[in-house]
Amino acid sequence: MSNAAPEPAPVYIQLRERILNLEPETVDISPSSENPHVWGVIVETGYDVGTATLVCLVDGTTSLYYSTGGGMLGSGEYASLAEASKELVAQAEDLLPQVSPAIDYSLPEIGQVRFIFLTYNGTYSAGATQGALAGGDHPLSPLFAEAQNTLTKLRLLAEKK
Repeated sequence: MSNAAPEPAPVYIQLRERILNLEPETVDISPSSENPHVWGVIVETGYDVGTATLVCLVDGTTSLYYSTGGGMLGSGEYASLAEASKELVAQAEDLLPQVSPAIDYSLPEIGQVRFIFLTYNGTYSAGATQGALAGGDHPLSPLFAEAQNTLTKLRLLAEKK
């Protein structure tokens, strides 16, 4: 049995690379007193059918990409979702000392979660199993819980459309 998901769709690879290479000033994002370091968070979860990539930016922009090619882009125009996204980035700001400079941008394996912090000084990352994060004892469990809250809001909005 392989621990690898199917190859990601080209559109997913393009979207993922775009956010990983995005310069914050090109979308009018700059450091603030509330978020002096972190301007975005990417939460990637590996499933047997592929990877789900949640993108939350400090301005409230929220997107969800599926490695199969689907997803929801730029859903931050909804106030409750934008606030959840901003809260996720604020939590990442507080947790920045818990992560290391990113050196590996490969997709997470099945059952793994990877957090990528987009900062004004480069990218940082950390990962753990979904079970460890859901258990609540991992240092990044609060960030995982906030990501789940954001995903729930995103799903509810998608159901209303």
